Amino acid sequence: MNAQLLHYKLEQLEVKGSSKFEVVFAAPDTQQEQYSRFTLRAWWIVLQAHRDKPYATRMDLYERAFKYIPNCYKLWFNYLKEQLEDLGGRSTFLSNKFEEMITYFERALIYMHKMPNLWLMYAEYSASLQKYTHTRNVYDRALQSLPVTQHHRIWKAYCQWISKTDSIKTAISIYNRYIKINPDYKEEYLDYLVSKKLWGQACQILVDILNDDQFNSSSGKTKYDFMKYLCEIIARHPNDLPIDAASIMKFGIKKYSDEIGQLWIKLADYYIKTGQFEQARDTFEDAVNNVLTVKDFSLVFNAYVKYEETIIQMLEDFDENDENQDDIDDTILSTKLDQLLKIKSSQDDEVQIEDELLLKMDRLDELLERRPILLNSCILRQNKYNVEEWLKRIELVKGDERMALKTFTEALEIVEPNLADNGKLSDIWVAYAKYYRDKGDWKTCNQIFHKGSKIEFKNIEEHVNLWSQWVEILLLDGFINDSLTVIKQGLFKKYVKKLDKMTPSEMVPYSLQLWQLYLDLERNFGNFKSLRAAYKRMVELKVVTPFIIINYAQLLEDNAFYEESFKVFEAGVQLFDWPALYDLWIVYITKFIQRYCGQKIERTRNLFETVIEQVPKDKNRIFYLMYGEFEEQYGLLNHAIEIYDRMVFNVEYQDKMEAYNIYIAKVALYLGITKTRPVFESAIENLQEAELIQMGLRLAQLERKFGEIDRARAVYIHISQFSDPRFDDFGLWKTWENFELHHGNEDTYKEFRRISKSVVAKFSLMPPDPKKIKERVEKGQLGQA
Repeated sequence: MNAQLLHYKLEQLEVKGSSKFEVVFAAPDTQQEQYSRFTLRAWWIVLQAHRDKPYATRMDLYERAFKYIPNCYKLWFNYLKEQLEDLGGRSTFLSNKFEEMITYFERALIYMHKMPNLWLMYAEYSASLQKYTHTRNVYDRALQSLPVTQHHRIWKAYCQWISKTDSIKTAISIYNRYIKINPDYKEEYLDYLVSKKLWGQACQILVDILNDDQFNSSSGKTKYDFMKYLCEIIARHPNDLPIDAASIMKFGIKKYSDEIGQLWIKLADYYIKTGQFEQARDTFEDAVNNVLTVKDFSLVFNAYVKYEETIIQMLEDFDENDENQDDIDDTILSTKLDQLLKIKSSQDDEVQIEDELLLKMDRLDELLERRPILLNSCILRQNKYNVEEWLKRIELVKGDERMALKTFTEALEIVEPNLADNGKLSDIWVAYAKYYRDKGDWKTCNQIFHKGSKIEFKNIEEHVNLWSQWVEILLLDGFINDSLTVIKQGLFKKYVKKLDKMTPSEMVPYSLQLWQLYLDLERNFGNFKSLRAAYKRMVELKVVTPFIIINYAQLLEDNAFYEESFKVFEAGVQLFDWPALYDLWIVYITKFIQRYCGQKIERTRNLFETVIEQVPKDKNRIFYLMYGEFEEQYGLLNHAIEIYDRMVFNVEYQDKMEAYNIYIAKVALYLGITKTRPVFESAIENLQEAELIQMGLRLAQLERKFGEIDRARAVYIHISQFSDPRFDDFGLWKTWENFELHHGNEDTYKEFRRISKSVVAKFSLMPPDPKKIKERVEKGQLGQA
């Protein structure tokens, strides 16, 4: 304890046999000590110092403190808290101490009426005494005393307390007061009303929530969730609701476009439970004809079928034999008849029930048969430009002429060409024309195709599809001339030169697919003149492929128009680029050589020079070989050798080895084996690694045959720099060693060994080649010396 702040002494007083401690302040020695009795800190130190003292002693300390600082919240709060703790051990509410506690609270609130915690403590204590009126008055007084910014703390506790009481009328009044201040509390009010089964008022609150655009759900629910909840309550408790239930549910269905299947079902349940069975059936019909998603459609349709099956089952139960009917109460039976069937009691009840049963069964069968068309309508409502679904709908109604024609008309009116989705709009036009064709009405069929050809579809593929189908239908029914006329009408219309500004319909004459169809027709039913004209027009429009060029040239060749066929090849090679030109040039040159043989050598050479100049390196080997072969047969030998020489320098590296082999073979054939030395030397200079070693071994073997020992040794020495003696994949070192043993001497052999060691040292210093390591691992040679 701080003696500088407070001096006090304890005097023991005897009061009726018990000891009582009283705090007596000594006369203050200084002004600071006199002031300390008016501070919370001083009194709190005293209270903490006496925290283990008896209850009465601490209460006296609090009373003395209140004389000096009556407006201290901390003292009043702990004072009341300790009073409540002392009351915790009492066994009955009849003790006067409990009534005194109320007096303590009232006394504290004289000074602390702005402290919400004290009001809440007071109200909680009053509620524990089951003083409902007094507790309500405490909460009301708290709301009157506290500022508005702190009312929310009182209201929540107030509503939580009143919701646990049995006074429903009072609770409703309190909730209504609070939601006027805080509309977001309607959700808790709704839970209370539902717990008390006050369905009418719960529905009214839900309507208010739905109409309040500023409402924010504390549980994160959406307006749709509240609408679904409202419909559920209406469907379960349809009687005596203070609202127009049907109108509200229909409003919700109109407002929410997605996932409204459950709302439709609840509306139908409402009509069923109120005995309005025809309205329930009409609701189901409206639902299956208005929902926008397949999920909602499935929910509603299944509920509709279940409803019809339930009605049929009840009729069948009623129409059982007399023994079963005796077990049914007459009152229940008459209620079924009156509410479900609306049949009056008469002598003809059984006949009417049988007729009604047959009618209901027929209606159920009709409903099940209508499911595909209803589902199709649902999907089309979701996307009216869905071509695939329109085609499905056409197939579904094909048996009914009136419905089929109506469907065709609606599809072509609704689906806009630029917005057509999931299919081709032209397929609907084709299906429309085929419908009349199947009926034998060729005039209307052609009129529909002609009308469809005038439509500006969104791409060229749709136009091509329409024209192709039109031609194929005519062909299938034997109208050959008409099919030719139709396709000419599509292909030989006005041409547009600026291809980048053409519409899809203007691109029809440039359709390769249509031109190929036209060529097939001309080949089968036309003549040479018309077929040639078709090919010529395609070349002019540049609507060709290399294969078409070859066919066109072959057609002219078959009819002895040789020069014309070569002109076609010339035009073709101007239209394409590599690699499309590869086959075209081969056929062109082959045909030309077969035709003229050695008559037009210069012209042939020009062709070869042209193609060799243009062809990529990876494709030029075949043309060099053809060129060389041509010179061998019809030209000059030195020209052929020159061409092979050019070949080995211009082909890709992977083809060089083969090119050199051919070159060597040709030189050996025409000039003799000795003339191959320069070719071998050129190969050794231009080849690398494995190919170089192989070519060097061949050259060394050739020199040995001629007895040129020194030249052979020079070759071995040169190529040995590229072969690792530790592996010797090509047998170079073994061959060289045998060579020295047979043709060398001691000095040359020593030189061989020296070179071998130096090459091993060189390869040892070189970084490893991963590619070679992988190859040796695969061959099982890794680690071999």
